[in-house]
Amino acid sequence: MKRFITVTLSVILFSSIFSGISYVPSSQREPNVYYFGFFETLILVIIYAGPVYLFVGLPLSIFIDKLIEKSNCKSVWTRYFVGLGLYSLFGIFVGFIFLILLIRNNNIYHMEVFLYSIYGFIASNIYYHLLLLISNITRK
Repeated sequence: MKRFITVTLSVILFSSIFSGISYVPSSQREPNVYYFGFFETLILVIIYAGPVYLFVGLPLSIFIDKLIEKSNCKSVWTRYFVGLGLYSLFGIFVGFIFLILLIRNNNIYHMEVFLYSIYGFIASNIYYHLLLLISNITRK
């Protein structure tokens, strides 16, 4: 149950951050050009990010947590940094795969690879830290 709550909160937080970053204020907009509003972008990102978090991120999270358990890390900090590294690595990988699935032609530019990898990195770290937070709350 805590993973589903984490997925829901992660999708909302990631979508809010992405929408805030991509929002263009009215004073900076070009005339006769349509810009998505904050809430339009928010809904669009939720539509795309929600299934990715649910169907890709959730199983990968379970897999990563089992890898961390098998590593027999005793220190809390070691477990944290191993988890941070694994979640970050898988987030970058999922961002790259998501880009490949979205691109219809074979023209993938380096900047797009970098951006989608960063989006995956941010999304996975949001999930990881919210999972740690919710795990600590439910433990107490």
